Amino acid sequence: MRLKILGFVLVCLLLFVSCGQKLNDTKATAVIQEAFELAEDDVLEILGTSMESKDIALVKFKVNEVQISSKMRKYDKGWQIDLIQDESGKWMPAETIINLIAQQRKKDNQIIAMKDIIIISTAIVDYITDNGITPTQDGIYDENSEIYNALVPFYLKSFPSKDPWGNNYLIYCGKAGNGKYGITECVSDDFVVVSYGKDGEKESWEFIAYNPEAGIFVVNTDDDYDNDLVMWNGSWIRAPRTRRN
Repeated sequence: MRLKILGFVLVCLLLFVSCGQKLNDTKATAVIQEAFELAEDDVLEILGTSMESKDIALVKFKVNEVQISSKMRKYDKGWQIDLIQDESGKWMPAETIINLIAQQRKKDNQIIAMKDIIIISTAIVDYITDNGITPTQDGIYDENSEIYNALVPFYLKSFPSKDPWGNNYLIYCGKAGNGKYGITECVSDDFVVVSYGKDGEKESWEFIAYNPEAGIFVVNTDDDYDNDLVMWNGSWIRAPRTRRN
């Protein structure tokens, strides 16, 4: 009787170990989220999982509508993305592709933030044209702020309050702009729109009146994505260099 019980326990244990080795959607999701450092607003969809062996699985998934084919391998520390298929169908080391995607994502986020700031600034300029002054605003805003109610929906259909990194945009209207980034002599129709960049922290950079382009920078390293983005009265005073610059 004891041998039968022992045999039954061993079978259950083997089944448990076997099942534990199989990669399911929940485990795959966790691996992908960690590898790509996904944020809460990123959309991840597992399209399919196929086990090639007990330690290797093919996993197809989408991240924000971008479809990716990967090979995952089970190591001592658990499952990891080992290879990712590039556009030509060649299998590449996952780290290489993930780094390329991460770099493109940083660039895209910076561009999105700049577009948001341009849209906000354009709306404020239109408001000034009609009213002669800016709405009242000093820093962070939300749906209850005076500037929000002043611009939506006539000047803005959608008023972004957070940048792509999840940090607040800041707007300083009229004299509230004085002292921000070294800016002085602001009056009722001046305004400053700001994103603190990827790190979400205000940098110590200051505007130089006699050299207004000194704040225009070139993105050479990851640290350059941390630089603030600042538009004053519809002109960039802190931003990456573009062809128009």
